[in-house]
Amino acid sequence: MASRGRKKREKTARRGCAKGELSHLFPTLLLSRRMPGAEAKNARLRELVLEREKTDPGLTHSNRGGWHSSADLWEWPEPEIRSLCDWVVQAAEDYTASVAPVRHDDIIKVTPYGGAWVNLLRDGGYNKVHNHPGAVWSAVYYVSVGEPDPEPAGNGDFEFMDPRPGNIHGSKKIIRPEAGLMIMFPSWLHHYVNPYRGAGERISIAFNMKIDILRG
Repeated sequence: MASRGRKKREKTARRGCAKGELSHLFPTLLLSRRMPGAEAKNARLRELVLEREKTDPGLTHSNRGGWHSSADLWEWPEPEIRSLCDWVVQAAEDYTASVAPVRHDDIIKVTPYGGAWVNLLRDGGYNKVHNHPGAVWSAVYYVSVGEPDPEPAGNGDFEFMDPRPGNIHGSKKIIRPEAGLMIMFPSWLHHYVNPYRGAGERISIAFNMKIDILRG
């Protein structure tokens, strides 16, 4: 009898879970998107950032070293900045439509919330663990990645922390910066940037947004 019971359990284990027994719990969706024609556009964006650094004393928030511009980038008048902001807003609309119960006649309204700014890191600069309270979506766009050294491992990587503090596996999501890449994520999600080691400048632009869904 014991042998038959064991064989029955083994057969059940091999079958796996029945349909309907598994579901996603607390999923966190990440949007990754690449800017068309990024190389030419980023060359001009880099020029604008380096010009602004000369006159803006900057701020200190999560950044350690480097330069954090004033958080008014949504209002910068240069056409290249305006075009980038429009592109980010479009991405936020698409992201919202993918994760929220939006009907075909609804309007997704994206509004700047909490500012947008440049993060410029040079050798040794990094960003400590933080999130962006009050906003709904946050995004980071990479203008340039500098010339990183091959070591140490994780040099300058952007890392998300697992939102489940009791997770015994300690998992995390690692983003390796790439010029022209934008990532968008829920603003409550904690993240940080490992120290950048290398030549040149690592330039990224951060955006915060709130979302309203206007019923049609």
